[in-house]
Amino acid sequence: MANVEEVKAHVAASVDGAGRAVNGIQQVGNQLDDALALLRMTAIGSFHPSVASAISQLEQARLRLDEAAQLTRAAMDAADTFRAII
Repeated sequence: MANVEEVKAHVAASVDGAGRAVNGIQQVGNQLDDALALLRMTAIGSFHPSVASAISQLEQARLRLDEAAQLTRAAMDAADTFRAII
């Protein structure tokens, strides 16, 4: 069985990994923002349903990435709270 210091170290490593994941999510989000901007600019004046669908789906993907980042940050905070308590 792990001692308290080992548990704290494992929790810290988990929080660090989650932090790296949040950074990756932010990078992907930036790439989606760029793709959205380009698609919107390209589609100016076009009302084709396929373009509208593509924009809508990219916007949904972006929102879900934001949600994933928020959930991950909340998990990191909870893990840090646990680490401080033990």
